[in-house]
Amino acid sequence: MSETKEQAPLPESEGEDRKPPLLKRFGKNFVTGLMVFLPLAILIFIVRLLIQTVTVIGKTLFGFTESMEATLVIFFLLVMVITYAGSKFSRRERWTLNSLEKAIIAIPLAGSWYETIKDLVGSFTGTGKTDAYLGVVQVPVGKGHVLGFVTRKDRGPDGSITLSIFMPTSPNPTSGIVLFFKEEDVRYVDMPPEHAFKIIISLGLKR
Repeated sequence: MSETKEQAPLPESEGEDRKPPLLKRFGKNFVTGLMVFLPLAILIFIVRLLIQTVTVIGKTLFGFTESMEATLVIFFLLVMVITYAGSKFSRRERWTLNSLEKAIIAIPLAGSWYETIKDLVGSFTGTGKTDAYLGVVQVPVGKGHVLGFVTRKDRGPDGSITLSIFMPTSPNPTSGIVLFFKEEDVRYVDMPPEHAFKIIISLGLKR
């Protein structure tokens, strides 16, 4: 009768999963914690910025009027003007601000900055021009696709249409690349630009 040999026990370093170094685990947990608190930190930053802005405006007005009642009246009028501007803009109606914008855009350098900032704000908030984007498309990448924004359509002599497509990066959609595709090589998506930006900013978590 043959004797069975007992298998030698594995060294602890091989039998158990090795844990990462303490410093590496600390760094990983710290970065994860930052991601957890990042939305709250951004919200606090925005609220604080709004409070500081309102405070500065109030102090400036009070410095001119030297009256709390007059300051409150002017501040109320400012709120009403901003609200009125929002209603005009949402209905795509022309008003005094359109002439002011034309004057600002006519200023060299400052005008181009103003237009760029306005387009970016409009892209994120959905308040941009109706013709700012000509549609959201799916650009094929291997067996999948990425979202892109049609910014221009050019018709060639043969009748074919070439699209200029801006493909933003995630989670920072203010940077990206511009690609040129034939219209038949991409597929249009029934999706407003602000919803597409929401998907990109959220790393695909929002659908």
